Amino acid sequence: MNKQKLYALALILGASILFFRTIRLLTIENGWNTLAYWVIVLTFIEMAIDILCFIFSSHWLFRNSNSSKSMALHLGAYAAIFHAFRVLIFVLGRTGPWINFDVKPEFRSTHNVSMFWIYFAAILSILGILGVIIIWLYIKKKNKWKSK
Repeated sequence: MNKQKLYALALILGASILFFRTIRLLTIENGWNTLAYWVIVLTFIEMAIDILCFIFSSHWLFRNSNSSKSMALHLGAYAAIFHAFRVLIFVLGRTGPWINFDVKPEFRSTHNVSMFWIYFAAILSILGILGVIIIWLYIKKKNKWKSK
């Protein structure tokens, strides 16, 4: 398996995990009923980005298209950044002065999450953003060397 197929598979896996977690949040974890409407809208935006990333990554994997490759990489970065933003809202909603600001008012007093999951989500989102930054710097450096 060449590197291009491996990268496309990694993006498909990442988009699938984010999509699965979003569906789980809305259904099994009862997010559809407890989350504020603006958070649900952000969740659907992230889900749309994940689906598009999956589609373009699949097209890149099976057709080896450069336009799909570029779009898949951009959507993968957008998905990681947007997910990190949603996790930031989640973390701020469980700590600090704005506890449960992202939850509907009737659920604010009863909505509790283990601190383990808060730290876990924050750490993974930070790692995702660092991955995006590292890849961006690598591509920038690679393009700089090509132009010389």
